[in-house]
Amino acid sequence: MKGTVKERGNTWSYIVDIGRDPITGKRRQKTKGGFSRKKDAQAALRKIQSELDEDRFVEPSKESFSSYMEFWFTSHYQKRIKETTASSRKYLMDKHLIRENPFANKMLSKITTEDIDAFYNLKLDEEYSTSTIRKLHQLLNQAFGQAVKWKRISFNPVINADPPSVKKEEMKIWSFDEIGSFLNQCKGERHYLTFLLAIYTGMRKGELLGLQWSDIDFGKKIIRIQRSLSHIPNNGYRLSTLKTKKSKRQVPIPDFLVKALKAHRERQETQRKRLGEQYQDQDLVICTETGTFQDPRNVLRVMKRVSEAANVTPIRFHDIRHTHASILISEGVDIVKVQTRLGHSKPSITLEHYAHMMPNQDDEVADIFHNALQNSR
Repeated sequence: MKGTVKERGNTWSYIVDIGRDPITGKRRQKTKGGFSRKKDAQAALRKIQSELDEDRFVEPSKESFSSYMEFWFTSHYQKRIKETTASSRKYLMDKHLIRENPFANKMLSKITTEDIDAFYNLKLDEEYSTSTIRKLHQLLNQAFGQAVKWKRISFNPVINADPPSVKKEEMKIWSFDEIGSFLNQCKGERHYLTFLLAIYTGMRKGELLGLQWSDIDFGKKIIRIQRSLSHIPNNGYRLSTLKTKKSKRQVPIPDFLVKALKAHRERQETQRKRLGEQYQDQDLVICTETGTFQDPRNVLRVMKRVSEAANVTPIRFHDIRHTHASILISEGVDIVKVQTRLGHSKPSITLEHYAHMMPNQDDEVADIFHNALQNSR
């Protein structure tokens, strides 16, 4: 690239062409002065010319962090993820990275790793969970990484940042007696089948509420999990695709659950005929009395009330899934089969959650090793 060195008063400056503006097509130049010696200005000029020749030159962006984040999210990031994920990430970005961020108005190119670490510490002081901070870390890393690719900055300051490790909450599960007590207390409730399905299949809450009658093969005694109920801010509830390919799966069910489903369908059909045109049939297994999407909060309210009445350990809805998996593993079911049933993307995720619950076979392993050595002699 063309460049020149000029004397200005008692100092030296360089001027170099840095190409044309990709939008306007106009010629662009970079000027830097203040060099006390001519040879220093020449050395700096050669350095930037070398970067330009090797396509390594980056002209630091003067835009603010918040304006860049808005542009990056809208023009790039949200187009590559699910609508439901985009909605939750947009909330995180707006709240934490723009409204409640000390460097929100700082120039993108001036943000340092120290700024990022101070931001994480601020969120810890504000008592946000380590899981939330990790999600913010991922957002920042992707945004700054793209800024490097777009040559707005030369280095991603998030790479060397130190986000806190995720603290896992202690897993709470029900015993066999507690499962029995809860279900006995739940009989007669409108959501009895909801909890029965959760306990006996390990399905996620969204998967249960998005289940349709067309997903159930009564002859083969199989539930095909193909979608989930999700909430989109300002748009309400809607059916969405599942998180991963492995989430789309078939779950075998026992005879008694088949009978419970058929009985539930008969009651639902009676309700549909009674309401006539007022019933909005969406083929949902779990729905409101008028056939519409069931608000998950109502399910949680029923669970809390029934749990208190049954005097069982208070757990989250997702812990019913943990209970299902833990029982299978404690009964010696192969970890890969458990992974498939739960819809985890790989066995390592299942192991990470439930390895401590696998039957202890250390003594047996010790005997196998000893016998192998004895037999080899």
